[in-house]
This record gives sequence, structure tokens and C-alpha cells, in this order.
Amino acid sequence: MLAFIYEGNRVRTTRILILVMLLAVIVAPSCLGDQLQWNDLVVCEKAAQAIGRRALLVSYCSLADEDLVQLWLVRDLKIAATPIAGLYEVTVSARSLYKSIRPYSSREFPLPDDQWAFSKADDAGWCTEGIDLAYVYVHIGGGSFQCLGKLLKLDCVVEVESMALPDNVMEQLTAGRSPGCCMFPWSLSTAPKRSSVGVHP
Repeated sequence: MLAFIYEGNRVRTTRILILVMLLAVIVAPSCLGDQLQWNDLVVCEKAAQAIGRRALLVSYCSLADEDLVQLWLVRDLKIAATPIAGLYEVTVSARSLYKSIRPYSSREFPLPDDQWAFSKADDAGWCTEGIDLAYVYVHIGGGSFQCLGKLLKLDCVVEVESMALPDNVMEQLTAGRSPGCCMFPWSLSTAPKRSSVGVHP
């Protein structure tokens, strides 16, 4: 009788362990979905300073099987408190300027110019959203963008640390505009000047 009870407990324990292992396998990848969304105040201040205002930002999740590459114009940004004490997030007011016609896998990078396919964003209005520092890329000059989390030397897992957008996309940003009407108050050959950002509740 005791042997039967012991055997039953062992089977139940084995089943629980198998269930826990399955949950770990299923949940672990999804945990990577938000790596650097909420951070301490110092990290958020450094991230906001690295982005700057009137800046270009690329959105791309390199851990997804495939993801669209989107080029945003950041109008403004702020550091907002989260429901968790001591944690904050950077939110940007931005609109999409260009997005890739098809999603790209991280295995395809680095991409030569003739492999990129972009379209202009149609009637893209301004939106405000929080960003994950692991999945946005800041403009570092020319057509080059670097993962913000890696730029700040934060602990994050990414498959693509930097990318270079095609010349024709970068040239179209200023094509047909007079110098006084350009949407960017700085040359695209260099990154924008950075500025400090305050905390908003």
C-alpha cells in the first residue's frame, strides 16, 4: 500500500516537473518581448538624451521571426512613471515616415541597398507610445542606426545591433525641400544634438 502511494506521488511529481519545463519553454521567448520597456530613471534619462528631439528612430524587433522596419520622426519625448515604483519608460511622440514593404528576418542583415524595399507611410498621424530600448535604433549619422540598448551598453538580447538604411530613403527625406523648410534642423550626415528630458507623471 505504501509503495503504491509512493509510486503515485512520484508520478505526480514527474508530471508537475514536465509541466513546469513546458511552461518555461513556452513563456521564456515571450519574456524577451519586453526587455527594456521599463527601466530605472537613470537609464531612461540616458535613453531620452540619446534619442533627442526632432530625431529619426528605426523600429525593428530582431528577435521576431520577421518584422517590418519602420522609420519614425520623433517630434517629442518624455519619461513617464509606470505602475511599478522606481521604474519608468520613455514615451515618444512620433509618426511613421517610411516602412518596409515586407518584413525582414535578422538572418538577412546586413542588407545591401538593392535588397531593401520601402514605401512612404500614407497619412501617418502623430502617435505617442512607450518604446523598448532593445527594439529601437537611433540615428548615428548618414543612413546608419544603432540599437539603443546596445548603444547604452545595457543587458539585452538582439540579433541585429546596427543597420544602414538605403541611400534613396535617406535622400527622399529632404528631397524637394528648401533649406528653411526641411523637417530636420540638422544635417542627415550627422546625428542630431541631444537634449535633456524631464520626468512626467
